[in-house]
Amino acid sequence: MLWGLYLYIKNRTSPLARLFFFICLFTFFWQFSFFVFFSPVEYIVKNRDLILNVFSKICYFGIIALPVTFFHFTIVFTENYKKIKYKIFLGVVYLISLICEVLLIFTPYLVNKYIQYDFGVYPKAGILNPFFWIFVAIMTFFVVLAILNYSKSTGALSKNIRIKSKKLQIRSFLIAVIFYVFSSVDAIGDYGIPFYPAGYIFILIFLFIIGYAIVSYRLMDIKLVLRKSTVYIISLVLTLVPPVVLKYLGLYFLPKYYGWIDIVLLMIAVSLFSVLRGRVYRFANKYLFTSLYDSKKVIAGLSEHLSTTLVAKRLFSFIYKSLRGAFHMKAMAVLTFDKKGENLLVSYNHGFEPSSKRIPVSEYTKIYDSFLKHDKIIIFDELKSLDVPIIKKFVKEFNGRLGVEVLVPLNVKDKAIGVIAFGAKESGDIYNQEDIEVLKVISSQVAIALENATLYEQTKKFNIKLTKEVSRATADLQQANTELRKLDEAKSEFISIASHQLRTPLTVIKGYVSMMLEGSFGKLAPTVDENLYKVYESNERLIHLVENLLNISRIESGRLQFNFAKEDLTDTVASVVEELSHTSEMKKIYLKYSPPKEQIMVDMDEEKIRQVVINLIDNAIKYTKKGGVTVSLQKQADKAYFCVSDSGMGIAEKDLPNLFKKFSRGKDTSIVHTEGTGLGLFVGKMMIEAHKGKIWAESKGTAQGSKFCFTIPLINKQPPKTLEGKVV
Repeated sequence: MLWGLYLYIKNRTSPLARLFFFICLFTFFWQFSFFVFFSPVEYIVKNRDLILNVFSKICYFGIIALPVTFFHFTIVFTENYKKIKYKIFLGVVYLISLICEVLLIFTPYLVNKYIQYDFGVYPKAGILNPFFWIFVAIMTFFVVLAILNYSKSTGALSKNIRIKSKKLQIRSFLIAVIFYVFSSVDAIGDYGIPFYPAGYIFILIFLFIIGYAIVSYRLMDIKLVLRKSTVYIISLVLTLVPPVVLKYLGLYFLPKYYGWIDIVLLMIAVSLFSVLRGRVYRFANKYLFTSLYDSKKVIAGLSEHLSTTLVAKRLFSFIYKSLRGAFHMKAMAVLTFDKKGENLLVSYNHGFEPSSKRIPVSEYTKIYDSFLKHDKIIIFDELKSLDVPIIKKFVKEFNGRLGVEVLVPLNVKDKAIGVIAFGAKESGDIYNQEDIEVLKVISSQVAIALENATLYEQTKKFNIKLTKEVSRATADLQQANTELRKLDEAKSEFISIASHQLRTPLTVIKGYVSMMLEGSFGKLAPTVDENLYKVYESNERLIHLVENLLNISRIESGRLQFNFAKEDLTDTVASVVEELSHTSEMKKIYLKYSPPKEQIMVDMDEEKIRQVVINLIDNAIKYTKKGGVTVSLQKQADKAYFCVSDSGMGIAEKDLPNLFKKFSRGKDTSIVHTEGTGLGLFVGKMMIEAHKGKIWAESKGTAQGSKFCFTIPLINKQPPKTLEGKVV
């Protein structure tokens, strides 16, 4: 019972520990009652009948509770406790056991007093007692059946490998249960058949098998309490023996100071006990038992260290130092999977002697799927007894060649990072259940910390690579930009020279053609006059194109000059409208303009603004076949607001963002006006922005007309600047 109580206190959240405690408790009720039955009569003098009747009830109270407790223990142990059919059956069994307990306590149907034999006393079977033992037989059958079904349900190799180590535990447990059932042979005496009790022999065998399972298969771990008790006793002996020896020496040599010697020796013993106990604990933990550490402190200390760094080497060092102090293993290594998951790479090694830094594991996929994928720790002592070829090869590779005793999986969610390999302990002891529980807890923490460290390292490498790539790209861009600047300057210079060279002959041509049209060289025939006018118009377009090219060249090179002066914008607009009215009349469309009643004074380069106004109105006339063009000018707050609206071909929505770019024209404009260059709006935008203004276009869509507007500040504002940023 003390074993069960210790396990329950140590693992209060474990259903197995709780059920094992009840098994031990009910066994105690049973066996202690037989101890009373077979005790000498002189120990039971008063109320002998009452005492024997009470213990007969107590004996069967434990016997009735044991079958259902065994069955419950088996269901939990075989991992069937979540299945509905087992839950229902367990509930029925508990109900039957409860009914039997009620019949035991309140009626004589199960136990009717006791039977006196020469060698002792037995409970006397009641009328329903045989049915109870039939119930026990049924329960025993179902306990065995549950274990056998669990073994058969393993199925494929991947599942079979995962639970074969546990099947060894189940086998030990099943054999123990069989001997436990044999202990019920004492029930023969309940029916008046003289039978000296032999059940305790089977109980001893049961305890031996459970103890063997504890040591060999980690069924339950109770060695720690024995070891700690041993260390405590050794520490106490080491503390008391020297003072006792000194006490008698003092009594012999210094009898006068006997009382003072006792006080001094007592103070020394009290002060030395904690020191000696600590040293004995450390010595025993390293060389004898290796299970005297405080698991909570180990986990807490390791967790604290893991959160302080993102450097993989430091993480591995923290892990080794923390677990070395607890397990005192001879070796530890951290192995991580490569990108394909076919090899384990040795990321950290202390104590192992691997033949290479790469261990092929692709052929052990089924073992990985059975253990590591499910966060199952591989204990090679348990695998050695499994007669499966792939497992034998796996054990030979890792345990035989490398000396690995335990493999702990490192998984983050569904991603396998690697494993931690542990060698044998210096004491030669096995890894006990407490060690395994510690490794289970820390494995997830280590996996997360290692994943973070890996990501941090990748980020560092990526940043270094990115910095190099950016530096190289920047150098390439700077070189390309320098070359583009040179090309642009050469282009601008070429345009400027070519335009200047073209400007002079074009001006001469314009002058002579104009004189001819005016009749300065005599009257011309109508046919000649008409063709000469076409020459004049084409020459004007060339002059306009050359002027735009020159302006662009000057703008890009920063040489375009502005002559700002206080001017009335209404005069400029009126002059342009009057100049272009003849063009609109020839196309038979209207050109409307209602000048404002007041002056609109702005600080502007009149020639440049006039060029913008001409371009906007002329474009509106060119791209309008029906209807006409409306020009408006007004004040809006502190700005002059100029607009040209037409009922022409309109502008597609996708073309609006590109209208004011160099050499940009609308999709269908070249059909209506083939001579356009796409420079006028770009130059106009540069001119307006140089006046601290804004220019834009509006249109509801194709064939719905368009509207071009610009604003420039009124004269009361700060003077505008040139493209070079200098105030004129």
